[in-house]
Amino acid sequence: MDAKKLPTLEDWLANEGEARAEMIEGEIVHKALPSAEHSFSARKLSAVLDPFDSSKRGGGGGNPGGWWIGVEAHVLYPGRANGFIHDLAGWRRDRHTERPKGNRITTRPNWVCEILSSNRSDDLVKKKRVLHEHRVEHYWLVDVRDGVLSAMRWVEGGYLTVHEATSDEMARVEPFEEVELDIGVLLGRKET
Repeated sequence: MDAKKLPTLEDWLANEGEARAEMIEGEIVHKALPSAEHSFSARKLSAVLDPFDSSKRGGGGGNPGGWWIGVEAHVLYPGRANGFIHDLAGWRRDRHTERPKGNRITTRPNWVCEILSSNRSDDLVKKKRVLHEHRVEHYWLVDVRDGVLSAMRWVEGGYLTVHEATSDEMARVEPFEEVELDIGVLLGRKET
């Protein structure tokens, strides 16, 4: 009996027609369509973090700037076969002078945010492990079901949870602590 041939990263890269498929530890995983809660949370997060997506820092407007922030960013991680579709991802402009380009980004982000939904276990375990291996400095998990934002920082040996907030809190969360976040709005539990 022949052993099942595992897909390669090249198979995933060649499959441009499957925009909602990720390559997670050598396995092609089809992402479910996001729920309405997931979608609204992603939009709110993007809107709140928009002041950071600028080359301008400081000034009279208090613009924090300094980041490239992308939504549904397809990022390729070298080594084992991994290519993820991050709900949000950010690159520090002081480390990446040009905005990441293309359908599959090969530049490691400095911050990743995943909104937990149908692929919870991948975000909580597999992706977290790969992001740590590639030294992604900040990893946020937004749990719209349980109403929690968890922010983690890269440290040797694993991620350290540096902030957890529920939907009834306001919080300043690294690496975007210049802006106070209304967690309930980000989680879709409060109207703006």
